[in-house]
Amino acid sequence: MPLPPCMNEIINQARSSWQASAELKKYWTNLIGEFVRECEFCLDSTVWIEFHWYLKNFARDSDNVAAAAKFIMDGLVTGRAIRNDNLTVIQSPVVHYYHRSSGDDGVLLRLSQSPDFLLENFIVSNQFSRSSLEKYNQKITHLISKKM
Repeated sequence: MPLPPCMNEIINQARSSWQASAELKKYWTNLIGEFVRECEFCLDSTVWIEFHWYLKNFARDSDNVAAAAKFIMDGLVTGRAIRNDNLTVIQSPVVHYYHRSSGDDGVLLRLSQSPDFLLENFIVSNQFSRSSLEKYNQKITHLISKKM
């Protein structure tokens, strides 16, 4: 998916007029909503989200880029992939990874009704060894089994 507007672009649009800002929000929310409907998936309970931002320009601030998540989450609701994007549905942590792109800026989104998938990229990005991975996996499994 192309990269929705980032915070600086959102602010600049809002400064020009509230109508322009509302148009920008509506355009991106509907575009993402249409895309989500075409994917035909629905997560009907709590959701964990992982954003992968692909950027040509790494001089941007991470929080500026992450502001585009607003359009994406609203689009997920509009496309009926999730029932709401409030904190009763979207669970912590919401993880953001930033990757260099040789092509266009874009975003890849991973969603799950279980937080387990978040460990995959966390472990890879932090380059844990196989033995420490197994050790932490045992700890996590133990903690999860205590909760159930």
